[in-house]
Amino acid sequence: MDVGGRDMTASAAHGPGITTRGWRRWPARLETVPVRRLFLVLYLLALATGLSFGLLSHFRAGPAMLEADELEYVRLSDQLLSGDWQLSPRRTLGFPLLVSAIRWLGADLVTVQAMLTAIYALSAPLLLLVVHRLTGSRAAGALAGAALAVWPSAVFFGSSLYSETAALPVFLAALWLLPPGSRVVAGAPLAWRGALISGAVLGLAAHVRPMYLLFLPVLALIMLAEEAGLRRGATRLAAALAGFFLLVSPWSVYMSQRFDRTIVLTSNGGETLAGGLTPRLLAPQGSFDVDVAGRRVWTGPGKWLTIADNGYLTETEQKRPYAEIDALMRERVMRWVLANPGQALRLEVAKLSYMWGIYPLTGNGAAQLVFGNLPILGLLTLTMFLLARDPATRARYARLWMVALFVSGVALISWGSWRFRQPADAALLGFCAAALWTRRRGAGEEIPISSAK
Repeated sequence: MDVGGRDMTASAAHGPGITTRGWRRWPARLETVPVRRLFLVLYLLALATGLSFGLLSHFRAGPAMLEADELEYVRLSDQLLSGDWQLSPRRTLGFPLLVSAIRWLGADLVTVQAMLTAIYALSAPLLLLVVHRLTGSRAAGALAGAALAVWPSAVFFGSSLYSETAALPVFLAALWLLPPGSRVVAGAPLAWRGALISGAVLGLAAHVRPMYLLFLPVLALIMLAEEAGLRRGATRLAAALAGFFLLVSPWSVYMSQRFDRTIVLTSNGGETLAGGLTPRLLAPQGSFDVDVAGRRVWTGPGKWLTIADNGYLTETEQKRPYAEIDALMRERVMRWVLANPGQALRLEVAKLSYMWGIYPLTGNGAAQLVFGNLPILGLLTLTMFLLARDPATRARYARLWMVALFVSGVALISWGSWRFRQPADAALLGFCAAALWTRRRGAGEEIPISSAK
């Protein structure tokens, strides 16, 4: 009922003074905001959140407080800056070069972390662009980006010296640049050039974080899910792979020639497998220790042990060249897996359970439970609910929810680190925002081609 220009029905439903001009209209209002403005607002929100957390509690002033991988990146940077760097198949140069460039400008360790946080903050507005391209909705994209800007694990790892700080924004840029298929946007063109560019950007992400090599099988599934025709999907996939290997091949060929064996970016598969598949993780049945940053950390099934601790090499063997060490560990870990399939399966299940916050729920402290385990379990539950209730979203938003398959594969090969899960956290936040928008507007509504460009 409209009385005096006011919608009394809305007032009765929502309480005194609250009409449909209030909270129910915020999505419509966001749809009128330019994407560029939303991008800037989300970047500033993510930057403020990351810098505040870092400066208040997370930025480390000296190398002694860094965790193992962070410290290794600093040492590689030291070698590059001093000219003492030695070529190794264990790491790519993408992230060490970035850290070195920042330090070359005269930045101390805290400033390096702050600048990496500023790079990582691009992830939130880039997720806005990904979701907007798939849905045509600025509101859905803004919701996803805002959620990522304050997502606890993203804030934590985004203010670190891990390579995720630079790799995640590049990966999200690749998802954004990947043209939607015909099942996402009716009448979508083949757009093989866009797929080529997207593949090249994904190749750049792999230079920073080699685990994105493992995204290629999932990329194939995404292409096939988004396209109604197998030939179109295969054409787009071929273009994306061409772009990817255009970026990856030069370094891979160079490394293969230097070490006289086939290497695709890096060669540390033996070390990666051995660290997460070792009987030493089965006994004792897990323990909690305090790390250099003063946190309680879990050691047990689902985690990872270093070359010195995994038990596959003697002290003498550990002094051999890295290529020999890696080959020995690969041989011995596979021998142990084949001889002990039940124990190996238990470790693999533990890796996935650890990655997705299922265990251990207690022991790491209330902060990790509240800001770590519970958020990801809630996000995972909502994702599975939406996938089950809205079958149309499975193909329409495949590039979002399928990222969970990618990081799960990384866990099975390596271990269940939460930082390995960061691409899935971002993508699942985007999926939930997109799927909820679809439920609100109706699954049958088509996205204009212009909105997906």
